[in-house]
Formats: sequence, structure tokens, C-alpha cells
Amino acid sequence: MCRILLFFGTPKQAFLKSFVEISRRDRTLGLSHGSGWGILYARNGEYGLYKSTRPIWESYIEPPTGYELYLLHSRLASVGGVSPANTHPIVYGDFAIAHNGTFRKEEMAEDLKKRGLDITTGGATDTELFLKAFVDSGGDVKTLVELSKWAIHYLDKEEPMMNIAIVDLRNAEAYFVTYRASEEPHYVPVYRIGEITVVASEPLDDEPWSPLPNGSIAKIANGFVNITKFI
Repeated sequence: MCRILLFFGTPKQAFLKSFVEISRRDRTLGLSHGSGWGILYARNGEYGLYKSTRPIWESYIEPPTGYELYLLHSRLASVGGVSPANTHPIVYGDFAIAHNGTFRKEEMAEDLKKRGLDITTGGATDTELFLKAFVDSGGDVKTLVELSKWAIHYLDKEEPMMNIAIVDLRNAEAYFVTYRASEEPHYVPVYRIGEITVVASEPLDDEPWSPLPNGSIAKIANGFVNITKFI
């Protein structure tokens, strides 16, 4: 498993500090997510990306201000070794992705190949394969819905869940996809709308957070969260 933090607005130091701490030891299962980390920051038409293969609590740097969207990810490697290419967020075309969960990559790749899609990727992760399939199949909401439904069939059987953040780098908007076979707290992403709009793998403080409904896609743009069910 990994941890994700997606937010819109001026970086809030308390949330960033909390994300570093839950990456060191999360509050749901007590896992440590030390297989590297990355941060993407974006505004209309431009973005920056920083990655480290060291644990975030050993190599954290403050993100720059002045951007509309920030996406952080701390990795607990499952598919693909620890390397910059396998560290999230991963960029392909006009989109970036960060992912919690595991797909059965070889089976997924074989199916995509049968569908006529190029399965060549720069790194070795299942995450990049999902992103490439999304972009090469159209890169729109309809594609994301269809691909998310399809991807459920390739979830790791011991950990049947997926939380996926996808950023449209052209307009600094984002989608967050969630599906889980159970309501295990470690699997349930949460969000809050306030001074800044935030989606995270787990609560970052003791204030109220709302769970994202299972089998849903949240579109986040201009400080608003629009949630629709895809299953």
C-alpha cells in the first residue's frame, strides 16, 4: 500500500507534516511507506515534479507556493523496484497519476495487448500501465469510467482495492477513483472542503472528514468536489 495527498490551494503546513508522519507510520495499520516519494504541483498549462527514492521523512522538501494543485505520494513498493521511474506521481502525455493498491500487471497487460494497445512503459509499475491505457484510449471521463470498471477484475486478490488520483495537467483539474471490496479503514480515502480542498488516503487531523463513497469517481476543480458512482 501507499499513501496519497491531493489538495487545491495554498499548502497547509499542518497537513504536509501529518502526511510525512503517516508515511512513516500510518494510523490505520501501522505500516511504513518508505519506498520513495514524490510531489507534483500544477497550474494551468504548467507543472513541476520532484521525486526521491528515499523515505519522505528523510528527504522531505517544502513545495513551492503559487500553484493551484498539489499531489503527494509515499510509496510502499509492490510492483516494480525502487527507482525514480517507478516513483509516483508518474506523468504520461497530459496527465499524471498516483495510486494506492496493486493490479495483477501481467494479466492486465495481456488483456490490453489483445485490445490493440501498446503496453510499453518507461518504468515497471502497474500504475503506469493503467495511466498509459487511460491516455491512449482517449483520456476523458468516459474512458476513466470504463477503464476503472475493467481494472477491478485485475485487483490483487489479497488486497482488492484501488485509490487512484489522476491530474489533467492542461487545466490543473483532478479525478480521484476509489473502489474497495471491504470498508477496511486503510482502504477508505477521505476528503474535506474548506479553506483548501483535500483528498487523502486517511484523515490528516482529528477534525471531521468525509469518506469517498465506494465505487465512485470524484472530479475536483475550482475548489469543488463532484462525486459520481461508476459501479
